Amino acid sequence: METDSRVPLNQNSLGMKWKVFLSTIALLCAIFLFDRIFFFDLFFLFPNETEWDSSPWYNFIYKTKELQSSEDKHRTVVTGSSVALYSVLPDELNKKEKPNSKYSFFSHVAMAPTDLYYYKENLLSTKPNLVVYLHNFADLQWEYMKRDGESFSFDEKTWIKEFSSRYPTKTIYPTSYLKDYWNDIDRKSFSKLATKALFYVSRYRIFFWDPIVVFIDNHFRSGRKYHLYQGVLPKEGIWSKGWTKTNATIECKEQRETESIFVQNKNTKLQFLFFENQNSLINNSPIHTQIINIQKSGWLDIHWRELNLSNLPWSIVKIQILSQLPTAKQVNLIRYGKDEEVGIRLSHFFCDGIQTENRSYSRASYWDDTRFVQMSVDEFQKEYFERMIKDAGNRKELWRLHVVREAKKNVNSVEFKPWSEYNRILEISEYFYQNHIPFVIVLSPENPIEFAFYKNSNWRKEWISHLKEQLAKRGQTVIDHTEVISDVRYFFDPHHLTYEGAKIYNTIFESSINPIISKEN
Repeated sequence: METDSRVPLNQNSLGMKWKVFLSTIALLCAIFLFDRIFFFDLFFLFPNETEWDSSPWYNFIYKTKELQSSEDKHRTVVTGSSVALYSVLPDELNKKEKPNSKYSFFSHVAMAPTDLYYYKENLLSTKPNLVVYLHNFADLQWEYMKRDGESFSFDEKTWIKEFSSRYPTKTIYPTSYLKDYWNDIDRKSFSKLATKALFYVSRYRIFFWDPIVVFIDNHFRSGRKYHLYQGVLPKEGIWSKGWTKTNATIECKEQRETESIFVQNKNTKLQFLFFENQNSLINNSPIHTQIINIQKSGWLDIHWRELNLSNLPWSIVKIQILSQLPTAKQVNLIRYGKDEEVGIRLSHFFCDGIQTENRSYSRASYWDDTRFVQMSVDEFQKEYFERMIKDAGNRKELWRLHVVREAKKNVNSVEFKPWSEYNRILEISEYFYQNHIPFVIVLSPENPIEFAFYKNSNWRKEWISHLKEQLAKRGQTVIDHTEVISDVRYFFDPHHLTYEGAKIYNTIFESSINPIISKEN
């Protein structure tokens, strides 16, 4: 095709440039719109069947959106780090016949005061009637605190650099962080945060497949791959990864034709005892007993009809291992501390239907925690030393706990001085005061073994005194629950309660918060 000679060449060129420019703008707008609609809105309409603490960033955003789109007559939002997640059981609190408030979590692992500072607008949008911040000494980012004479100094330069690469920063508040620190971070960090600020797909790609994979595993696979066991709990207890104790007595709610079990050792001999009901179990009167020898290790299917040759109706099965038992360390349930024998591993929903409700913030009781209460205090202290303290400075998984433990020792010889991470808490307090939302800080329970390192220090007294004084100016409250759980066996580590410990603390927590709720009403 020839160019029209009557149209000047530069006019033709100019028109083409405008077309390219407008097309580019239209394409970018379409990309941004698709990114916003699909990854920010539609993606979170997909059913959430992920389990307790299995996909923390996805679950946190999902929970935030769930709260933003719902309303309660009175809503108490419990916020904080994993300390909050392991201290309070909202499901139990909400079971009360006439609760005076609906308790909900706004929490994820490793939530620092700075994280909560950047979330404060999102938290306000969840329409809370009361915000309770479960706070702990360990939340104060001690890895950035350096001893400086008679006090600590905060290494803000390192903090800014490392916070720019944390998942909460990159996934949830890249824009806000860039706005505050764009001039203090390196070019590579700036580029990454800028990309994540522009596109949700860049932010959410770390967990995009999590709910999809879990949904497929739950509905279309054998139940042999999972994060936490969700089947019927054996009477004797079960480990969170589905390993039974030496025996497992199970009331089979749903009797599918086949179930899957995993055996660790070759030539494992199993005995199945079938009981009609609870009475026959109490009387030890099985309607049928079957012994099988499994020659290979690994997963295998069991067929109830082949095992119960009597064909009589049954509701309870007792599985016993008659051969050599593996141990918790052999099957990688634990690495340190007191070892013990285990039995077989059960499939995900063994003897139960698939549970499709949102369980991302629902905690259950497993033998991982329950076993501690069965020990004597002396046994637990020896086990705790092996598991949590011995050689902690050289064990990667305990590095941060070791830093916090050393900080507790160091504060005994320094004076308290506020620093930027601590001041974030005061800024959060001021924000909710300005927005007329009651705000309470609860200092969570600490393991007496570790609390003893700084219990009587002047630093701690000054820290709590300063915190109470600042919040009192706004009519807000600080509740000190550091010592309310005195039995060390109810702690998994320095500041995380076991499930049994959380059940005890639940009552203490509720009784402290109820007067504040009643005062509002």
